[in-house]
Amino acid sequence: MTRKERRVDHEARKCVDRFIDSIDELHSSPAVAWTILNLLKDPEFDVHEIERHLEADPALAASILRLVNSACYGLPQKISSLRQALMLMGARSLRLAVLSFGLVDRLTRGTPVQVYQDFWRRALTTAVAGSHLCQDRYQIPVDEVYSAGLLADIGVLALSQVDTDNYVPMYLEKPHGTKLSSAELETYGFHHGVLGAALLRRWGLPQPLPTVAENHHVLPTDDNLIHRAVFGGTLLADVLWTPDTPLLPLARKYLHRFFNIGVDDFITLAVECKEDIADAADMFAVELQGEIDCEQLKAEAQRRFRKEAIETSVDYDSMTAVFQQDYGY
Repeated sequence: MTRKERRVDHEARKCVDRFIDSIDELHSSPAVAWTILNLLKDPEFDVHEIERHLEADPALAASILRLVNSACYGLPQKISSLRQALMLMGARSLRLAVLSFGLVDRLTRGTPVQVYQDFWRRALTTAVAGSHLCQDRYQIPVDEVYSAGLLADIGVLALSQVDTDNYVPMYLEKPHGTKLSSAELETYGFHHGVLGAALLRRWGLPQPLPTVAENHHVLPTDDNLIHRAVFGGTLLADVLWTPDTPLLPLARKYLHRFFNIGVDDFITLAVECKEDIADAADMFAVELQGEIDCEQLKAEAQRRFRKEAIETSVDYDSMTAVFQQDYGY
């Protein structure tokens, strides 16, 4: 690295730190969430201690109760006791709930409406789709993929809240992906993935969450399975909601290459994701704009899958070329 490059990199890091400081001023530190996450690292954690800390954050406690009473759990009767809810959830589900509601829900407050709606649509789709991709295929905890997908775009929230007047028009103009990242890099010296990763590190979240956030728009070249699943989720965040997107051929190649998903499996995946995304939206009490049209998606997928012969082996280098050149992703 040259002296000039080091200077630019140093200035970019300083700018990232300033943005994070501004976010810390806009949002109180999620101290209760981090305390609970640390307690949950102990397999013998004390439910009573978790309950005591949750009582100090009524909004987080209410969100957990809402989750337990959602369709995700399918309980025959409503649960009103926080302690009972904690005992029903178990450590893994509780960790995911605290991470999701304690951080993401908090950060979306104050986000401009146009970015807010798109963030939730992308975040929930990436989290749900990524989880489905790794289910029964890779031996990795589904909740880790879900968390990574949910947190991947938090840098967008930070940019839209700290520099609203400049960032929101850019976000609405540029396609989400490397075209947006390139515009961010030119304007700020870093992109939303870098900012999101720095924010997660500042708040003490473990790997691979920061690394996945930083690279969620980068075609995976290693064996990081969580990154692989989340990247697939980011592609599906476009494809499921916009069947005629130019990203569909890339998504087809990627899903076939890494997850052995053909056209029939793809449609099944879309239907399952549609249902789970709706449930997740209810859980977070957000209303998603638009609709996943499975029939249109099926017709478009079949047309393109036939055209490109999915049975043909996919060369990774050619996929990379498609990714970088044709779609600007």
